[in-house]
Amino acid sequence: MMISNKPDKNYEIPSPLHQSLGFKDICPVWSFKLRSGFDEQDIKTLVHDSKNCIVGEAWGYTGRQAGYYVAPLIPLIGCWECVKLGRDMGKIAKESGHLAAPAQLGPTIYYFVKHWNSKHSTISEKSKHVKVRKKLKLIFQK
Repeated sequence: MMISNKPDKNYEIPSPLHQSLGFKDICPVWSFKLRSGFDEQDIKTLVHDSKNCIVGEAWGYTGRQAGYYVAPLIPLIGCWECVKLGRDMGKIAKESGHLAAPAQLGPTIYYFVKHWNSKHSTISEKSKHVKVRKKLKLIFQK
């Protein structure tokens, strides 16, 4: 009788799935603003500045999420769902004003976080590694 060195599939431990990120992990700046309240400038940013809006922060302020400027390249550089969510958040902010916007954005942000975890969580991991490297570089340069 031959004994195999391969572990039995029934006893294998499954590799851990990536943990779901929360809004605080994906967009720490906007998460803080959402908790502390928006001012008029925050509303203007959500409405007019796609690079620095909620979706923009998630994408690392690269502008890639603003692919509607170069619509044919969306499949290569961005995500239509993120573009639509960014537009929706801007519209909600514009209609709600700075006092009501944080509460009104809740359902859209919930859907965005779910979408982000499903499609783009690796982007968050890359940006975290870049931030850590920059911090280390600053520490060692001193």
